Amino acid sequence: MIPVIDGHNDIAWARRERHGYQAAGIDASLPDLHTDIPRLIAGGVGGQFWSVWVDPVLTGAEQVTATLEQIDFVHRLVEAHPDRLRFARTAVDVRAALAEGRIASLIGVEGGAQLDGSLAVLRQYARLGARYLTLTWSRTTEWADSATDEARHGGLTDFGREVVREMNRIGVIVDLAHVAPSTMRDALEVTSRPVMVSHSCARALCDHPRNVPDDVLRDIGAGGGVVMVAFVPSFLSPARNAWVRGGEQGEAPPVGIADVADHIEHIRRVAGAHAVGIGADYDGTDAMPTGLEDVSRYQDLLDELRRRGWTEPELVALANENVLRVLTASDADHLAFLDGSAPPPAAAALAPAVDTSTRDDKRQSSGPRVLVVVNAKGSRPRRLGTWLEEKGIAVDVALGEDGLPPDLNGYAGLVMLGGGLMPDDDARAPWLAQERSLAREAIAADLPTLGICLGGQILAEVAGGEVRASFGPKERGATVISTSEAGRRDPVIGGFGDAAPMIENHQDMITSLPPAAVLLASSDAVANQAFRLGERVYGLQFHPEVSAEDLLHWKEPTSPSPDDRPVAELVEEARRVDEHNTRASRALVTGFADEVRSFADQTLAARASAARPATR
Repeated sequence: MIPVIDGHNDIAWARRERHGYQAAGIDASLPDLHTDIPRLIAGGVGGQFWSVWVDPVLTGAEQVTATLEQIDFVHRLVEAHPDRLRFARTAVDVRAALAEGRIASLIGVEGGAQLDGSLAVLRQYARLGARYLTLTWSRTTEWADSATDEARHGGLTDFGREVVREMNRIGVIVDLAHVAPSTMRDALEVTSRPVMVSHSCARALCDHPRNVPDDVLRDIGAGGGVVMVAFVPSFLSPARNAWVRGGEQGEAPPVGIADVADHIEHIRRVAGAHAVGIGADYDGTDAMPTGLEDVSRYQDLLDELRRRGWTEPELVALANENVLRVLTASDADHLAFLDGSAPPPAAAALAPAVDTSTRDDKRQSSGPRVLVVVNAKGSRPRRLGTWLEEKGIAVDVALGEDGLPPDLNGYAGLVMLGGGLMPDDDARAPWLAQERSLAREAIAADLPTLGICLGGQILAEVAGGEVRASFGPKERGATVISTSEAGRRDPVIGGFGDAAPMIENHQDMITSLPPAAVLLASSDAVANQAFRLGERVYGLQFHPEVSAEDLLHWKEPTSPSPDDRPVAELVEEARRVDEHNTRASRALVTGFADEVRSFADQTLAARASAARPATR
């Protein structure tokens, strides 16, 4: 049996979600997972990069905290099963584990957002054992374009290039899974060490954005890197990819071992036999190819390649030697970093990600600030906050139960999120009285405001509209929002064009708009989807801050109605329109940011004018 070193397994997050982060117990059968120790042994797994991934619903410092929890799980996993697992940093450690009959356990960090913009965080992950960093996950970061999100940088930014250089210096391997081809090419231009692609396939065989184009495959091979083939069916088969993109209607096109072998052979032809490996992505995706249903089946794949004429040395290279060579190429850098003998970091790698000079008095900072009111802990600003910050807008988040500011002095904008409450639900949410006060202040000042779901209902109520519990249809999932003539001309809603798909999760409660409101958008079931008060105050019944992936955390209704659909169905429907939804939501947030900046500029100009002495 040839030992397999797999580049990517997501059991850490799966255990978090399904088993309360318990590390003990994987030495028994775990039928709800792809992975347990008996099946790892049966599959001949000699080494595993355990992925430490963080759901992007968490942002900023939350990403760092959750990554540390993931790393903690891997360490606890090894400690709970010392007879079967051995923690490994280097190729020497891996070979020692193989000699002992234990599974070498390595760590890979799956997403550059998990650094929160700090290379000090990268160094701490490395000290804790992380040996690769995937430059992005499914979303573009501040410094690198993702394969499955809007490209904003044309690859890597200058900071992104510094990230690659620092990874080289401390022996953390650059992982190009998930990144845009432009990011792949930029990273290959910068890196001085071989790279890896921990779990992707060949773009020439299946035109999925997560796969690697041939020119990049050739460059990775020329640089001594390795591309580790994933077992994800939609990465492998054009028919399966089209079926997923079409909403998974009807029976799934079959995908089997032969499809995986085809990708392995293509990468060998293009990049070289030294440049191909295995990174299945078990427990990171639901479906697996027939014949490769779990981690016990790796040897069946090797048998398929034997039938195709692969020699034993070629199979050994595929299964373990190629990735060990790439690991070895950075091992000396990593060990030097750990013992303090590495070259000093560049000045850019030491720059603090948090600027204390802006924290002394948040309201005196030079950039405009927006207050975001959160009415439920699960209702965070998500991508809306990220997009505002990208536009130079500072975001202050206030959780209602922790208390809200007494006024909006110093703020150039207000966002009020949902929370499963009624606008006057003071018995459950006593802070709503203050939130209504802030809403009135915003309307009076025509302060740029986004009231989302509950926030929109609060705006409607305090401005003289009618809001009533259990009034109209329930809308849940992706909904087409159609703009009115006024909406198409509006600087915030106008980015929707005639219509755009938005995420909803509420029962319509606005029975009538305030007399002064301008209707901007409707849906088939809900007339008052978006409205404007004055020139800058907006009420929305949909959620531009929520993406298709966020729906994965939705729960099934506790009191379902006949029209309620399973969450899985809602997720797939939202994924089909995710690109359009993201583009329209970003346009809305960009328009709002422009309003915030314009208001701030006008306010500063008015203050300057008032401060000038009168002239004769």
